[in-house]
Amino acid sequence: MKNLLILFFATLLLLSCEKTETNSPAFQASIEDDFFKANFTEANYIENGAYFVLQGKNSNQIITLRGSYPPEGVNLVFGEGSENFAIYEDINGIIYSTAVLGGEGSMKINEISIEEKQMTGEFSFTGISISLDTLSIKSGIFYQVPYGNEIGDGSNAGSFSAELNGSVFFPLDIFANDNGNAILVKGVINSEEILIGVPNDVEIGTYDAVTGGVTARVNNDSGNEDAISGEVTIVAHDITEKTISGTFQFQTPTNTVNIGQFNVTYQ
Repeated sequence: MKNLLILFFATLLLLSCEKTETNSPAFQASIEDDFFKANFTEANYIENGAYFVLQGKNSNQIITLRGSYPPEGVNLVFGEGSENFAIYEDINGIIYSTAVLGGEGSMKINEISIEEKQMTGEFSFTGISISLDTLSIKSGIFYQVPYGNEIGDGSNAGSFSAELNGSVFFPLDIFANDNGNAILVKGVINSEEILIGVPNDVEIGTYDAVTGGVTARVNNDSGNEDAISGEVTIVAHDITEKTISGTFQFQTPTNTVNIGQFNVTYQ
């Protein structure tokens, strides 16, 4: 009987560990009862911008989480209209988001190590696709995921967001550089990027995205496409401090970009 009890508890231990791993870093979840484990994780934690973006991906799937400044132990709620959201992209490029009607969920930061620049927490959410299909992600965890928060070479130059073809576009990497003739502001996430370019002496005002001396471009599975209509509005530009902010919306031959905005420091 004693040997049977030992075998029973050993079996329970093995089963409890089968779907949970704590390698550092780790990012995993249950997607419609299928186990997801990321083989690559990264995060940007912008203290002065009061938000973070965190991502886990493997060869087939990608989960992206965005949250406002996260006090440890506080739930950040996902849902339509919330500044916090989660996005799941499957092997076919179909995106499920909490930022649309019906999307919901939450995440919690359990620990932020400022010294080691690591984040640990948990999440779960229900995402909605553009065709209104629903997908459930449960028991999500991220463990000691490294983050960066320095402007440095411009890869964390500030804030940048938009709606791309009906889905939330919130890049993990944001670049802003003055190439001598133009200020180029670019947001990149996975295989998608949006680029806005304006003259380096641009003043406050609204400019046509095609003929106004600016560049508005989308690079994704459809290729590299320039705007065929739309506008870019510069809200503020400080040449001395090298800061610029604005809004944008435009159409390319196969892409629609709406409610775009950026606020960056360029190099």
